Amino acid sequence: MQIKNSRSWAPTTFDGYIYALIATGAAFFVRYELHPTMQNQLPVLFFIYNTILIAYKLGWKPAALSSILGIILAYYFFIPPFNSFELPSSADLVNLISYSALFITIIYLIERLQRERYQAVLIARVSDTRMRIMSKLSAKNK
Repeated sequence: MQIKNSRSWAPTTFDGYIYALIATGAAFFVRYELHPTMQNQLPVLFFIYNTILIAYKLGWKPAALSSILGIILAYYFFIPPFNSFELPSSADLVNLISYSALFITIIYLIERLQRERYQAVLIARVSDTRMRIMSKLSAKNK
């Protein structure tokens, strides 16, 4: 059975973007508070966790916003030279590309899984409805 509206599993409200901004701010705050301890180690770790949760709950669009903001904040505040957008080495550029690919992969996989899950729920509902109709028709024919 082909279900065409499995893309609409996530709520399509503006609230999702606000939650994504708030969650990204919270991830930034936690990473910023741990910066004296972590320095330049794992600059996007908290933003990755944030993006996973946003993608799971709110969909790929708020997650994309969250990941873009997370990469920008991590790049500016947590990758040396700190508080700057300059790239000191090509290794940092490779890391940023790798982080971007990681965010894209995470968002894509979660979106595909959520669509499949939602499609399964819709199919189960359609099957249940059809079964109820059939049982009512069967009871009338007896």
